[in-house]
Amino acid sequence: MIRHAVADLVSTERNCLLDGKDGIEAAVVTRPNRAQTVAVGLLALGDVDEAKAWFRALTAELLIYAGNSWDAQYEKEPRQSAQRGPWEDYVNVIYCALLGRGEVEDVADTVHKRATEEFVDELENRDLAFRVDLVRSLSGYIVADPSLSDFVDTLEQRVDERGNDWDHDRYHAYAQTLRGLQTRSEPKVSAGIDALLTFHQTHLVGGSGVDAVDNAVALDATAMLALAHREGMAITVDHDAIPDALNDDEYYPVGNER
Repeated sequence: MIRHAVADLVSTERNCLLDGKDGIEAAVVTRPNRAQTVAVGLLALGDVDEAKAWFRALTAELLIYAGNSWDAQYEKEPRQSAQRGPWEDYVNVIYCALLGRGEVEDVADTVHKRATEEFVDELENRDLAFRVDLVRSLSGYIVADPSLSDFVDTLEQRVDERGNDWDHDRYHAYAQTLRGLQTRSEPKVSAGIDALLTFHQTHLVGGSGVDAVDNAVALDATAMLALAHREGMAITVDHDAIPDALNDDEYYPVGNER
């Protein structure tokens, strides 16, 4: 039943986005959230080549989309709250680059430069903008920022001080995964991905506003598994919420990116 629900949603959204458009690149313009649903859903259904085509188109579009949002919030004074920034879009563009097997380091470099702008730490509600610290940590790992440990420490500290259960479960799982990647510890990375799967099951599945694709695929865990494979870790995660393709060396081979 879950597969049928995913297939129905993907078919509806895909047809709607492509209607009157000249290909995937045109279909994703200004509609990245709906297009990401299609890409993730196709991956879950095993249509990996088409999924990657959507992810690659999304990578380019999300950089523009997030950049426009950044300009609107922060280009002019008075700058908006730190919580208003396009941080989740920046997380998603890294996910799309990883799952589409695109130019991950170039994307992460662009994202990291935005996340580490000096003025960001002076913005209103900065202590509550945990996604800033997540973006800094995730992109910082990929670009090998020497301050990575500080970014991860800050993420955990802020979540412990100001976060709720949702924040605690998501961001500590991320921190565990990134620390495992940093120290080249496959057991720690596996434990972090397992914690992200638990977060998905506890906080997202069946939640308000969660569609069939969001229910079926633990996107955080899936993207982190793709990153681990990229970094040369031969980790297999057999779980219904991670698409089978992630454990297939044909589609996401281990250790050929760096």
